Amino acid sequence: MAKILSQAEIDALLTKVSSSEKNSKNPAKSDGEIALYDFKHPNLVPKEQLRLLESIHEGLIRNFSVFLSAQLRMIVDMKLLAIDQIMYSEFMMSITTPAAIYMGVIDEPYTQFILEIDPRLVAFSVERLFGGQGTFQPISRPISQIEQRVMRRIVDRFAGELQDNWAEMKKLKCDIHRFESNPEFVQIVPGSEPVVVISVEIKVHGNTSMLNICMPYIWISNIMSLPEIQEKILFGAHRGSREDRSLMVQNLHRTQVYLQARLGNVAMTINDVLNLCVGDVICTGTHIEQDVSVYLMNREVFHGSVGISSGQYSILIHDIIEGEKGNDSEK
Repeated sequence: MAKILSQAEIDALLTKVSSSEKNSKNPAKSDGEIALYDFKHPNLVPKEQLRLLESIHEGLIRNFSVFLSAQLRMIVDMKLLAIDQIMYSEFMMSITTPAAIYMGVIDEPYTQFILEIDPRLVAFSVERLFGGQGTFQPISRPISQIEQRVMRRIVDRFAGELQDNWAEMKKLKCDIHRFESNPEFVQIVPGSEPVVVISVEIKVHGNTSMLNICMPYIWISNIMSLPEIQEKILFGAHRGSREDRSLMVQNLHRTQVYLQARLGNVAMTINDVLNLCVGDVICTGTHIEQDVSVYLMNREVFHGSVGISSGQYSILIHDIIEGEKGNDSEK
């Protein structure tokens, strides 16, 4: 027989149902933070690689600012603003015409890159190099051939600094080979391909301008995926001091190694080996006056003759293997 509920029990059930409906309409807010993700512009370069790129280009900017200050005879302040990952088409659309675009080539592995300089900075630098005061004004005309030739020394120095600062990670050969004032004529990768843009702010004579370096993402990805680069990313590019190297050399000199003199070799069948008895003689094929080989860790290093010294079998070294001679001279 079913139990009959009292009025108090019915009221308690109705109160519980109404409270659960209110909670379902107003869910509790999560304490976790929600991070936005841009599927159109995904972060292709990991943070560790970004830090490595920042370190490389901060050194480049520091050295180039010293050179540019000496050339313009005034203080030039350069600062790394950002390293962005965008589509190549977006980068080209951000460049206004007329522009100062230098196209460069990097060998091993091969790629092209773009050095885009504010045209106002180009005109200002040319005027300073010719001994003028320098004016920072908007330019509505393309950079002339004479201005391009004058700026050639500056951009070549920039390419040299780029090559030198990448040398710690990967030895590159960098060269500037072309100038363009119209971005429509510049194509280093398809427009839909991602690129890495290094933006640099330049402050000179109370004025601010920009310098941008554009490199294909696929090239940077191939460089960063090399085993030696991955090792530097994980463990750092620490170089041992002179004391560390000296201590290492001392420890190596005290390390004991085993030399082995091989009198000769002979090929035998399994049957002959099984039939060997005490008193049998094995001919090695090495003449008694012929030098024997001396091995260090299974590596042939010396040639010498067998003899007796102080009542013990000994080896008189006659010759050093050619490869070991070079190592011995380096010591």
